[in-house]
Amino acid sequence: MRDFVLDASTTGQDLLDRLSEEENDCLRVAFGDSVYEILRATPLLAMTSGGGDNSAAAPFFACLTEEHVVLFGASVLTAAAGGYSDESRVCITDLVLRHPDFIYARLGLEWTGEQLTSPEETPMVVIAFFDCLTDAEKAVWLFRIFTAVDALSPLTGSDLIALIPESQATCVRETLPAEAYTAMEAATPLVATSIGFDAADCLTIESAATFLVASTEALLGPLSEESAACIGGFVAARPTYLPVVARHLEDPSTLPPEEFVQTAEGGFELFECLNANELAAFTTLAENLETY
Repeated sequence: MRDFVLDASTTGQDLLDRLSEEENDCLRVAFGDSVYEILRATPLLAMTSGGGDNSAAAPFFACLTEEHVVLFGASVLTAAAGGYSDESRVCITDLVLRHPDFIYARLGLEWTGEQLTSPEETPMVVIAFFDCLTDAEKAVWLFRIFTAVDALSPLTGSDLIALIPESQATCVRETLPAEAYTAMEAATPLVATSIGFDAADCLTIESAATFLVASTEALLGPLSEESAACIGGFVAARPTYLPVVARHLEDPSTLPPEEFVQTAEGGFELFECLNANELAAFTTLAENLETY
């Protein structure tokens, strides 16, 4: 099972061949001969796309050993991400075997064993998970999380414009075509950033930092002064980072390879600005979005 790779062509038979005789007998009894035979021919990805609600699959997981549930779960995470390199996959497998409850939670299953990962430790496990990835894999995940989180934001471009001095707001309004400005006002923060890219020169670094802090706080709650200052420093050091991300949200593959890697580096610099409580809040948000 450590080498089990899940993709669109993987059927139940491919998994059953790797399980023990006892596990196969349990599955046959749990589902009956006819369903067991259907399981053998069914693409496994079709069984694991239930959005985290695996109640119907509970008898299936109940027949597997804890280790096999965890290893199967690791393959599900990898498949959901579009696949990882062999090195990344091995690293992730070793990590989840040390933290089986991490996988159980992401499969929507109740963990009944010893609680190995405390709430305080969870963000560190998440960081370790992403440390397993290559820069390109990290960048792919970052675009996914940026897109998913931005879609949840209660803020719009209009809310952000209200945070800056009137002179800058006027400049933005006069720089953008009327149709683009109207679309920007109604858009979520990152989409608004993309639409308003041509008016970026209207903003000071301080205003750009205000946008990012406000957008973060809208999802995670108030940030500490230290975290907000760190984010401001990030924006000052990388003023084009979020505009570049915003402009490539729909198709990040259009980024040149070196900028793709820089995206991964920049995203994790941002995470390092968050304290333990803020990172835990972000982790909870990411878990609910099922981004990993």
